[in-house]
Amino acid sequence: MKVKEKEVGIVTGEASVNSFQFYAQPDVDLKFGDFVVAKLCKESRERECRWSDEVEWVIGTVRGLKNINWLLSEGKSTYHSLELDIREYGESIGENEAMIVSVRVLGKVRINGEMAEVVPNRVPIPNGNRVYRASSELLKAIYYGGEAFIEIGNLLLREDVPIYLNANELVSRHFAVLAVTGAGKSNAVSVLIGETVNKLRGTVVVLDPHGDYTKLRLPGTGRKHVKLIEAKITPEEMDSEELADLIEVASNATIQREFLAKAWETVRYENRGVGGRELIERLMATINEWITNRAAYFWDEGKGSYITEELKGERIETLRGVVYRIRRFLRNYGSLLTSEDLVSQIESGKANVIDLGPLDEGQMKVVVGKLLGKVFETRLDYEKARKTLSRLKDDLTQNRNSATAEKIKELESFMRTIEKRSPALAEPILIIVEEAHIFAPQGEHNDAVRILSRIAREGRKFGVGLGIVSQRPNKLNEDVLSQTNTKIILRIVNPKDQDYVLKASEQLSSDLLGDITSLGKGEAVIVGQAISLPALVKVHHFKSLCEDGVCGDYGGEDIGVVNRWLDRVKREEEEKRVERMYEEEGIDIDF
Repeated sequence: MKVKEKEVGIVTGEASVNSFQFYAQPDVDLKFGDFVVAKLCKESRERECRWSDEVEWVIGTVRGLKNINWLLSEGKSTYHSLELDIREYGESIGENEAMIVSVRVLGKVRINGEMAEVVPNRVPIPNGNRVYRASSELLKAIYYGGEAFIEIGNLLLREDVPIYLNANELVSRHFAVLAVTGAGKSNAVSVLIGETVNKLRGTVVVLDPHGDYTKLRLPGTGRKHVKLIEAKITPEEMDSEELADLIEVASNATIQREFLAKAWETVRYENRGVGGRELIERLMATINEWITNRAAYFWDEGKGSYITEELKGERIETLRGVVYRIRRFLRNYGSLLTSEDLVSQIESGKANVIDLGPLDEGQMKVVVGKLLGKVFETRLDYEKARKTLSRLKDDLTQNRNSATAEKIKELESFMRTIEKRSPALAEPILIIVEEAHIFAPQGEHNDAVRILSRIAREGRKFGVGLGIVSQRPNKLNEDVLSQTNTKIILRIVNPKDQDYVLKASEQLSSDLLGDITSLGKGEAVIVGQAISLPALVKVHHFKSLCEDGVCGDYGGEDIGVVNRWLDRVKREEEEKRVERMYEEEGIDIDF
């Protein structure tokens, strides 16, 4: 394998196992962030080192470029003294100019067939050794993509080197996509979705608060492997606290919440099998009946009997406040109430976009908390049953036992039930949470935060992958963010966000953090277990990815403000033109 391209310089000065510097060849074309290689053996002393193809190579990235001219001394600090030097030395000034390049060592290269890996380096680069631009062939071998890899883009400084991510690591160890607004988050996520669904036929669920993916079309397959699911609220699955949050009863309104809990427990007890809007309407009817009778007649699950409680003036007003909130909720969100299981609508091998747009943030949190909780618990139960079943079958081959055989039948029946009711949850699933700071904010402890934290910690054991996407990293729950082992970081300019991401990323060094502020749209720093080496990447432009005449697409574009204004101006001008025409004809018309 070709390791190097042209020579770019000679090592000089202090060198360590982590860094070295070299003087660049005159007129060499070097760029910040590019890759270079150098030999570990001493070229000046060992002939074999200079010519053998089996020597060890170290690879690094250019982290600093500095020009210096030995004739134009810094000691001569005035403009006029420099003018005199320029006149005296003339053309020889250019010959005394040098570029000093600093390199961060990534490790030692180990080649294995078509693939190459980078392992820790233990020896400094000797002074006097030549430095070369790393070959694209070597970089392709390092960022090699096999069957379980997905392509996200190309090396920023090497367009001929594609960048692949290990899908097993990306999903099971979780990932984050972080950037400011307009830096290309949705584009990067769409590329990941397209590759995961089209290439690997994986099952993806996208929680979409702002309709960024409602128009999602995948390259080559269009809408074939995309399912849009409107977020619905299933009230019968909620406890009274979740319902109170849903209808916006304040957390400190303890008396309202207490009576709502009594009414809710009673209605659910008396109306088994009823759900959706009808159940909420019966809840409101029950509370109105209490107001009319000036007495609350409710079921107490603990005592297993009904209890009657007299209602005085202030309690009546409290209940009227609850009815008002229920009525307002039904007016605004009644159409979103259903008894249909949202999880059962998720389809295998597709990008399932859950459109949360019709809900406000509080309701989103409640719905997402219930949805993710059900997904995780179902996957947990299925995987535990699968592992137990495998063990029992092994036991049965060794020892025929009727009890074991019966247990096997029970487990098989249980698994078939899940496979029939929610087939997508009978296999691993990837959940992508857009605007993750809404659902898992720092310092908040709602159900959505709790289940996201649990998925982040335990999801890999049960085949539940997590991808979080946010434009406000420092607002994200630290426990959730720190559990994402691959980070795709586009442009971030807020120093608080930068520091927060750095603290939450073991693989992100401070020098790489400096790259993030200078990134352009669609450019990213990718670090973590899903990529062979940290890389500056130009992410593929999703809408330019086309197969068989079908290109990728997604919603979420910014409103064309100026175009909207100009369209209105054109309409007004057209109306005036028509009005003048009718006036000339003497015809009255009401615009």
